[in-house]
This record gives sequence, C-alpha cells and structure tokens, in this order.
Amino acid sequence: MRILHALAQKPGQTGSGVFLQQLFQAGFAKGYEQAVLAGIPQMQTHSDIANLKSDNFFPVHFESKALPFCVVGMSDVMPYPSTRYSDMNEKMLKQYKIAFTCKIKEAIATFRPTVIIAHHLWFMSALIKELFPEIKVLCLCHGTDLRQIELAPNLYKIVQQNITKCDFVFALNDIQKQTIIEKYGFDAQRVIISGTGYDPSRFYLTQKPKPDPIRIIYAGKISHAKGVLHLLRAFENLAYNHDTLVLELIGGGAGNESEEILAYAKSMQTNVSYLGLIEQKELAKKFQNAHIFVLPSFYEGLPLVVIEALACGMRVVVTKLAGLEAFLGQSFEDLGLISYVDLPKMQSIDKPHIDGIEKFETDIKKALQTQIHAIKANKSIEHKMLQESLQDKTWKGLFEKLECYMQTKEYPYDEDTFTRR
Repeated sequence: MRILHALAQKPGQTGSGVFLQQLFQAGFAKGYEQAVLAGIPQMQTHSDIANLKSDNFFPVHFESKALPFCVVGMSDVMPYPSTRYSDMNEKMLKQYKIAFTCKIKEAIATFRPTVIIAHHLWFMSALIKELFPEIKVLCLCHGTDLRQIELAPNLYKIVQQNITKCDFVFALNDIQKQTIIEKYGFDAQRVIISGTGYDPSRFYLTQKPKPDPIRIIYAGKISHAKGVLHLLRAFENLAYNHDTLVLELIGGGAGNESEEILAYAKSMQTNVSYLGLIEQKELAKKFQNAHIFVLPSFYEGLPLVVIEALACGMRVVVTKLAGLEAFLGQSFEDLGLISYVDLPKMQSIDKPHIDGIEKFETDIKKALQTQIHAIKANKSIEHKMLQESLQDKTWKGLFEKLECYMQTKEYPYDEDTFTRR
C-alpha cells in the first residue's frame, strides 16, 4: 500500500498540519511507502515532516508566479501570513485550481498511490476526486472546513459537485458527522467518527515542579476566535497575588487581531509572556513543567492540545466545545482534572454576542480558580488512572482505525503510459 497525504496548507503549524505529521509517522512505523502534497510559501525549502523522502514531497508553491498570494488558510487567522478563502476572486481561484491540478497529477504519476488521505472536506479534496475518481480517497474533516461553508458559500457550491465522491469521510465527533451528512448529503455509512490522537512517547506525565509560581499555559492561534483576549481579562481579575501566577501564551498569529491581543497582554500589570510558535518537542517540555492548560476557544473541531496537556498531567480549563466531553469521557471530570466553561450565546460560529462576554470572562476566572485551588491544596494526579483514560487516544490507534478503510486495490492507471486501465 502506497499512501499519499494531501493538505492544502503548511504542515506542522496548525492542528490539521500536526494531524498529517503524526499520521505520517504512524504509517512510517508500519513500513508503508508514503508521500506528501502540501501548500507552502515558495521561500520554504523543507517539508517540516520527519522521515519524508525529498522525492516524495510535492509542494504547491504560494507567493510564486503561478500563485502570487499567500498560502490559503482554512482559518481566517493562521499562525503565518495567509489568504482567506472568502477573499479569493475568480482569477485567484483559477490560479489555485491550475496549480493544485498540476501538482496532484505530478504526485499521482510519480508516486502512484493506492490510497490518498486528504485533509479538510474542501476544495483540494474535491479536486483530487474530480481528477482521479478511481483512486480511493479518505477525507479527514477538521471542523474549520465546515466553517468555510458559511464564510465562503461560493466555494461551497463548487466543493459540493465532487466532494461526495470521496470514499470515506472521517469526522472528529458525532455532531460533526451529522453536519457533514446534512450539508453534503453523504451516506451515514461513509462518515466514520475517528476522534483524534496524541503521541505518548512525547506527551507524558513527569514530576511537576513546585507550584511557586503556578504556571498556566495557553497554546493555539493568537486570535479572537480562540478567546485569548477574554482569557487575559479573566487572568487579570483573579483573586490571587499575581506574583504566584504566570501565564504563558504559545502560538502564532498574523494581522490586526494578533497585534491587538499581544498589545493588551504587554500592557497588563501581571506575569504574562508571549513565547510565539514553538516545536512540538519544546511544547511537550513546557506542558510537563506547567500546572494548568487553558483553551477558551469559541469553535474547534476536536482540540488535540487538550489531550496532550492532560497526558502531561496538566489540569485543564476549556470551553464546552462540541463533542469534546463525549470524546474525553467522564473520567477526567471524576478525577477533577478538567473544568468546562459554558460558551456564551454566539452571533456567528466563532463570534460571541457582546452581552454575554462579561459572564464568559467571569466563568473562565472561576474555572481557573477551581484548578488553582486544587493545586494549592496539593491534590495529586494518579498516574495509572491517567494512562488508562488516555490509552485509546493515541496516533497509533487512530492510524489503525483509518487503516481498516485503506484496503488495497489494483492501481487504476498504467504505470508506463499513465492512462486508465
């Protein structure tokens, strides 16, 4: 079996990019021949994927003559300069389609995959199936692609024409599955709930440092949709001596939103620091040496970073994101390791009504205080129980779930003439 992984944006710097990296490594461990197609800036000279042969990397270059604009991001705010799908005009879309068509054909002709794992239920995945309907395509939905249905309805109509030709779609949770069926008309049997995974060789519990100070970490995009500004305000109003608390912001961002949030953080009279983007290895070390992880996001697919934080023995404060409680199960709440925060009333998928903001920030503050109190009370974390709660949530387990749907079949193209058999 030969697996081609396809992602229309940069690997490694977003949740879907990490997803691709980790599935690739799980496939590598099993000895599969693999290749990657991804969208990157022309100036980028590497794939960001360990163990990937250079001949098996098929980059679509943005900021180039063929694509004279930044990588198109599935989120409106990416951790690097990007273009929004909703801002693409007809000329840009034509350039985008031509560039990806050329690279998809090159990857198929050169690598000859028996199965393609395409990330995002969106334009590139639909294009792959339009061009090569006989090759099996497993499409992974990450949530942000469903958001684009509202943000870029003109592209949604184009995607609809071919996306249902994908053989199987993998949703992160049941709510996502129902949305996919409703919006695209997939048969329920072809939409599988996959969940997400983590790397237990990297994210694991170690001896925590003394909580002096208590270290709190946010990791994700620096954007309003992630609730970062509301976290800062909640942290500012905690009823504790701020010399005993440290808040670290980890992640990238671009544009006015990130600048506004970071300017506010800099103006605060509390211990807040911004670390920018860091590698997964460094993130794991940060988690192992911190006490609380907080994610006040308004919208996510299924946040991998929450699982990674729990695996490192961090207490977690997170919004009640769709499907998250069902995926994690009851055990983390029973252990007192997680505090859920109600989402405010929303005026769009990731923008809250202004009249619910004050209560939302108060609820974040209360959830943080609950976990801070548990740390100050010296409540320990049972290592064995933590491992048992996470044992079915590894990348290896997720890859093996996908593997069941990767049944090999005769390659539908003649290897010499590249014509259909």
